[in-house]
Amino acid sequence: MPWIKGLWTLAFSIYLPAAVSAEWRVGHSEIFIDEPSAFGISDLGIGALAVMCDEGAPYLWTQGWPAAAGPDREERVSITVDGRPYLLTGTHYPPDGLWTGHPSAELLAALRGGTVAVVAPPGQPAWQFSLSGSARAMSSALSECSGAASAAPPAQAENSGLPAPVVDVVTQACGGGFTLAEDAILSGRIDNDTEEDVVLDWADVSCNDRSRGRGAGFCGAALCTIEVFLTETSSRKQILGLNPVLIDRAFGQVALRTSTQGVTCGGAAQGCDILWNWTGTALEAAR
Repeated sequence: MPWIKGLWTLAFSIYLPAAVSAEWRVGHSEIFIDEPSAFGISDLGIGALAVMCDEGAPYLWTQGWPAAAGPDREERVSITVDGRPYLLTGTHYPPDGLWTGHPSAELLAALRGGTVAVVAPPGQPAWQFSLSGSARAMSSALSECSGAASAAPPAQAENSGLPAPVVDVVTQACGGGFTLAEDAILSGRIDNDTEEDVVLDWADVSCNDRSRGRGAGFCGAALCTIEVFLTETSSRKQILGLNPVLIDRAFGQVALRTSTQGVTCGGAAQGCDILWNWTGTALEAAR
C-alpha cells in the first residue's frame, strides 16, 4: 500500500493535539488516502489505533512505537479487548513503527462494543487505548466499506429492544451475533434511584459462534454468571449462581434472589437460595 509509508507524518500532526481526549474521532485527508480513519490515542498520549476502509474492506493500523531498521515483513499483533485476546496478522513497517492488517469480524465487533483495548506488537511495550466513542467513529469511517457490515455487531430483530449496555456486553463476549432465551433479562428498581436496573442471566445467552461455549464462556459445570447492571453507580456486579428472580420490596424496589450450591450452602451437595439487597452503596448478600 503506497500511501501507508507517509501516513504517520500526517496522522501525528492531526492526532497529537487531541491526545488529552480519550474519545475516538474521525480524521480525514486526501493527501495520502481518500478514506477517513476512525482512531483513538493511547493513554500515554502517543500512538494511534485506527480503522479505515481500504479497497472496500475494513483495515486496521496502529503506529507510534519506536522506528527500527529492517525490511517490511509479516507479523502478528496482539490486541486484547476487555480481557479477551485477538490476533491481527498483517504487515510491519519497521522504519515507521507501524503495523497494519485486515481485522477479523470478531475483533471489529469487540472494538466497537468494548471499553478498553491493549495493543502489544512483537517486542514492543503494550499500550492501552480507551474505546470510548469507537462505535460511532467506526460507523462513520466504515460507512462505505463493503466489508464493514459483516464486522458490525449484528442488529438482530429479536434483540433490537434490549438495553444498550446488555447488547454491547453480550456482542463483545460473543464476538458478534447472539440470541437470548425469553427469561434472560429481568428489570426492576434494585438500587435507590428511579431508573430500572437490569439483570442478565448468562445461562440464557447463546452465541452464534458456538466455540464461545455455554453462556459465552460465563458458565461452568454447574453455575453461571448473573450480571447486574446498576444505574445509580453506573456499575456492574457479577454473581455466580442460577435462576435469578426479582422479589418485590417496599416503595417499588426489588431484591434479587439467586440459587447456588456447595460450600456457601453448607456442603458440596447442598443447594440454597441467596437474597441480594442494595445497601445504599453496593449490592450485597443478605446474611
